[in-house]
Amino acid sequence: MTIPLSIIWHQHQPFYRDLVSGEMVLPWVRLHGVKDYYGMARLISECPEMRCTINVVPSLLVQLIAYLEQNGSDPFLRRTLINADALSAEDAIFILDHFFMAQWDRMVRIYPRYAELLEMRRFGRATARAATAFYKVQDFRDLQVWFNLAWFHPVSFEESQGLRDLRKKGRDFTEGDKAFVLQEQRNVLAKVIPLHKELAARGQIELTTTPFYHPILPLLCDMRSCQVAMPNNPLPSGHVALLEDAETHVRKAVEYHRQVFGTPPQGMWPAEGSVSPDVVPIFARNGIRWIATDEEILAHSLGTKLRSGMGRIEHAELLYRPWQLESQGAKLTCCFRDHHLSDLIGFQYQSWDGDAAATDFLAQVQASAKDSPAGAETLASVILDGENCWEHYPEQGVAFLRGLYRRLEKTHGGITPVRVSDFLQEHPPTRKVEKLFSGSWINHDFYIWVGHSEDRRAWEYVYRTREDLVAATRARGDAAAQDPAITQAWEELYVAEGSDWYWWYGDDHTSGDDDTFDYIFRTHLINVYKFIGQMPPFFLSLPVRGGARAGRFSGPIASLQINVDGRCTNYFEWLAAGRYRADKEGGVMTAAGASMVEQIYFGYDAAALCLRIDIRDIASSDDPSKPERPVGSRIVRQLSVHFPELKQSFALEPLATGHRLLDGKWAPSAAASIEVAWDELVEMRIPFAALGVKEGQDLAFYVEVDAMGRASERYPRAWPLQLTVPSPNVREQEWMV
Repeated sequence: MTIPLSIIWHQHQPFYRDLVSGEMVLPWVRLHGVKDYYGMARLISECPEMRCTINVVPSLLVQLIAYLEQNGSDPFLRRTLINADALSAEDAIFILDHFFMAQWDRMVRIYPRYAELLEMRRFGRATARAATAFYKVQDFRDLQVWFNLAWFHPVSFEESQGLRDLRKKGRDFTEGDKAFVLQEQRNVLAKVIPLHKELAARGQIELTTTPFYHPILPLLCDMRSCQVAMPNNPLPSGHVALLEDAETHVRKAVEYHRQVFGTPPQGMWPAEGSVSPDVVPIFARNGIRWIATDEEILAHSLGTKLRSGMGRIEHAELLYRPWQLESQGAKLTCCFRDHHLSDLIGFQYQSWDGDAAATDFLAQVQASAKDSPAGAETLASVILDGENCWEHYPEQGVAFLRGLYRRLEKTHGGITPVRVSDFLQEHPPTRKVEKLFSGSWINHDFYIWVGHSEDRRAWEYVYRTREDLVAATRARGDAAAQDPAITQAWEELYVAEGSDWYWWYGDDHTSGDDDTFDYIFRTHLINVYKFIGQMPPFFLSLPVRGGARAGRFSGPIASLQINVDGRCTNYFEWLAAGRYRADKEGGVMTAAGASMVEQIYFGYDAAALCLRIDIRDIASSDDPSKPERPVGSRIVRQLSVHFPELKQSFALEPLATGHRLLDGKWAPSAAASIEVAWDELVEMRIPFAALGVKEGQDLAFYVEVDAMGRASERYPRAWPLQLTVPSPNVREQEWMV
């Protein structure tokens, strides 16, 4: 029997548009539209037998259409349109602060001129205001062009000779060149929705939707649902059930999807895979036949572990099938994603050769769902964000996706791609989940959206604003339904109920632009009062964010004196080091399951890079009472430190009795001069002379761990750790200070 594989790409952006001014505060709908929303669909169109599902959030579509039909703009686009010789000082500062917001290794440094402009910016060494002195008019114009040019998907370069010519030209762009790039950008955006319609009409993709502004629906229905997974989690003051709002988000999503694509959706991806018994009847009432969420929700719903402590599937017959949900007399089908397979694409294949990654992925699908464990109902589900991971792949993942789709067209390894509704039509579920667990696709809980005091404060802002809006609506009586101001006010409230604002509150995620997200959130609530003609209350002028936040990593503050023995010798040994924590890594996607590395300490002494890597304990059994717990060298096949700019790496193979591997141009004595100890933790001392770096040079690096039963993991996932090589007499300088 073949293995049916359902791939669902979730396409989503927060609602950046200010409904009062009409402007998008951030440019990501436009830029991801040019790159991912077009490129992803275009790659599917190349393989006529490929089948998958694309979930498009309505709030994304609204903004995409606003760019095309309402002359939509954003601060980045406005600054691009200004002639480079007419930029004000503030415009120039904005450009230098924001026009490098792309993945540096995959989207900036691959272009020599863009890389040159990045180096001129001197991030970490000069403010944007100070850096304006380093740029001439032509530099600003080239930066305006490159920021927009770099966001085109590779297939657009394949299709446009003009884009290829500009990429080849590379520098000394004219205002005409810039105008051409922006027109091409608009042309590509105009293709996105028609291309999706065409693919759906050809039967290649199923188009599904999400509640309109991407809210965590269970929290709207009943805030207490967060306490199913987190019994002691505090609740926001004044919390009330917002069942009407939840219903509105779903109803509006179905109606808008029908308006844009011509037919109503049969499936829906709940925002962040968030489900609870309360949401089932809401979906069913609005014509939704199926939804999807994460495997951990299934495991907790059934009260059964689906995987061993090492991550191996133990109950494939439960995971690889659709299930029937019933709640309050309503019925619905639910598919549960394999989060390991999904994370392979989202987080692990970024450094692989594309063809090799496609082959490995299908081999993993085959190994996981072999022998059709659920018989005719066997269905493997892979679900992940469809835009966020590709900028970390070479060429935006084109080689991987083309390799994957072409193999699936030929039923490679007995795996057949399917659309969910087609599969359910032929194989309706025969088994029922008796009680659906309340949680999301991230750690089966709602911690990210209500687990921090900042989250709860944001919800309190929403509840207090909604009370005033309800009062204003009632005061208008029957006329309220026809009052466009009241309609707009409610729309602003629904926007503020979206999940995205709460994602960036608390200490578990940081965007690098958190204050902007806080500002946008409060702006939507302030706009409620503008539409109902009232003065916004003072509390909305107070940022939700407060107190210290964990950044991506902290840098070293002084030189170290370490004893390379694989143990934390004393409290002060690593106190002055920089620190990266894997659980604090920012980003819009979160990997499922515990990472292999807990944290990395890094710093320097007068002559060497000093590293400490704390490996997480992984239980060898589902019974935690058993004493056997493989730690460090027992399960790690290879631990590597990569220096991408130097094209050098150092690898340690503990299973091969500490075998060391050096790759790249190292000093002849490097192997002997590198100190390594692995006991309770990993400690390394890598001489700067072995690396061939000198005082004042920036040194970037990341760590990679390859362990038994797991895909290779990189830390940090998308950016390197960094320090500056110190002076050989750094300790004397510190003593003098």
